[in-house]
Amino acid sequence: MHFAGSEWRCYIKRMDMIFRLSRRGAAAACIMLSACVAAGPSGAQDMTPADQAYGAFLAARYADAQHDPEAATKFYTRALQGDPGNQQLVSEGFLAALLAGSPQAGALAPQLPGNTLAELLQANQAALNGDYAQASQLYGGLPQDDLTGLIRPLLLAWAAFGQGNTQAALAALTPGFNNGSFGEVYVLNAALIADAAQDTKDAAQYYGQVDGSTPDLRLAEILASWQARQGNQTQAEATLDALAGAHPDLQIALPALRAQMAAPVISTAPQGLAEAYLTLAGSLDQPSQNFLRTTLLRFALQLRPDLSAARLLLASSLAGGDDPSATPSPVQMQNAMDALQPIAAGDVLYGPAALQEVNLLAALGRPGAAVSLLDGLIAMSPPDPGLLSDAGDILRAGNQNAAAIPYYTKAIALMGDPPPGGAWTLFFDRGICEDALDNWAAAEPDMLEALNLAPNQPYVLNYLGYSWALRGEKLEQARAMLEQAVGLDPNDGAVLDSLGYVNLREGRVQTALGLLKQAVELDPDDAEVNGHLGDAFWRAGEKLQADYQWRRALALQPDDKLKAAITAELQRDFPAQP
Repeated sequence: MHFAGSEWRCYIKRMDMIFRLSRRGAAAACIMLSACVAAGPSGAQDMTPADQAYGAFLAARYADAQHDPEAATKFYTRALQGDPGNQQLVSEGFLAALLAGSPQAGALAPQLPGNTLAELLQANQAALNGDYAQASQLYGGLPQDDLTGLIRPLLLAWAAFGQGNTQAALAALTPGFNNGSFGEVYVLNAALIADAAQDTKDAAQYYGQVDGSTPDLRLAEILASWQARQGNQTQAEATLDALAGAHPDLQIALPALRAQMAAPVISTAPQGLAEAYLTLAGSLDQPSQNFLRTTLLRFALQLRPDLSAARLLLASSLAGGDDPSATPSPVQMQNAMDALQPIAAGDVLYGPAALQEVNLLAALGRPGAAVSLLDGLIAMSPPDPGLLSDAGDILRAGNQNAAAIPYYTKAIALMGDPPPGGAWTLFFDRGICEDALDNWAAAEPDMLEALNLAPNQPYVLNYLGYSWALRGEKLEQARAMLEQAVGLDPNDGAVLDSLGYVNLREGRVQTALGLLKQAVELDPDDAEVNGHLGDAFWRAGEKLQADYQWRRALALQPDDKLKAAITAELQRDFPAQP
């Protein structure tokens, strides 16, 4: 849930900085000094415990850098075996274990007095053990500012509920109802506490103050459950419809949500504590907050391993979080899939989790496994053109064009006749597959239908116009289409390249040369664009420039077909050159 305001974000930024800086303490200096003092003859059999600790520490740091907290935990544990009294190693090992969700974090936490994260972990464990008095004492000792100042009332409230004192729990939350953008979080948790205590009157009052007009997945699940259990099925359905309207990609979760919305979402104190951590983690959506968000989600799963909403968010965090420029490593993506594995087919959120896993499998270069998982979703879900299209896209990206076509065809059949405008992508993608299989007779009608549905879509205009130019067909119509595409997207090098190419086919050499130079400036590393500029230079009589441009195109590793064409031109026009 995203309730963060400017003041709230300042709190988060400061606390995240504190936690991240704690990972960069003096451990390296401490271990390096002890290793230097104890250095002896080389050879593993002569290594002192300090030498072994230092080697394990370096391996742990490397694993940290590779975003592999599980491996880092293993090496920090090994380092601590060689240097058990090193507090910095304890601290680093604890953080790695916390990020990995390893039991080693619980073993190290008692050795870190005054460490906020360690105290939270121990308080959570006390609550799991049913010792809510101890949990309340630990939560009450948290700092009252920054991040912990925001979550502290939630934790204390659920601990009070665990002790059977519902009124004290609600009283702990009431002062925060007007706490700016985070106030609604306190109201929602008050509703959940009253609901779990079967205090229908107070629950109805608090739920009524929660804005459910554009809910996220978890809020929709909570509100629909309450509404259905109060006999208001129509309102519950409206809440789920609002979820689908705000987040169309979550349509896949609706059947399971409807099937299970008569069950309470939270009924115990540990579940409520987990919800508090999940809510706070969900409000952290900046790349710099990824460490903190992951930590909070691990707390949530410590308290409630079956909290699938936390697993969905954790998988996203482990795969890079909200940084659109980040490219997750295979290790990160595998860790994300591991986080999703416990979500079984009967879970309310199995559909979204499976789709997340599909994307990870595709990114890992495993299209077969991705499509197999999608096939399972397709079989268990109502007819969904989106799922069929996803399968087609994965197969097409893996150059399995023949296998992709039936998925697009089934998706198109579900769109109705006449199809809506948004169906242009299905015809376009199927046409690309047909063209790749040298079946232009089937591809051309699909491209024309895509153009009919989206007449101002530059991708369609470009593909169709360039395809005609390649075949020497309808050149005047192709040029008009490509001029329209350039007008719609003047900074797209591929579109400028196509327009330059069709002008070259029509004999407008100087016009083509100018357009292709612009295209190369926009896409300097595209082999086909550079090859076309070489063609234009040759037609303009600028042979040295043509030779250079063709050779540059070859250096950019073109596909086999383009490589053969450029090589043939070089051998024909420059036979004396090697």
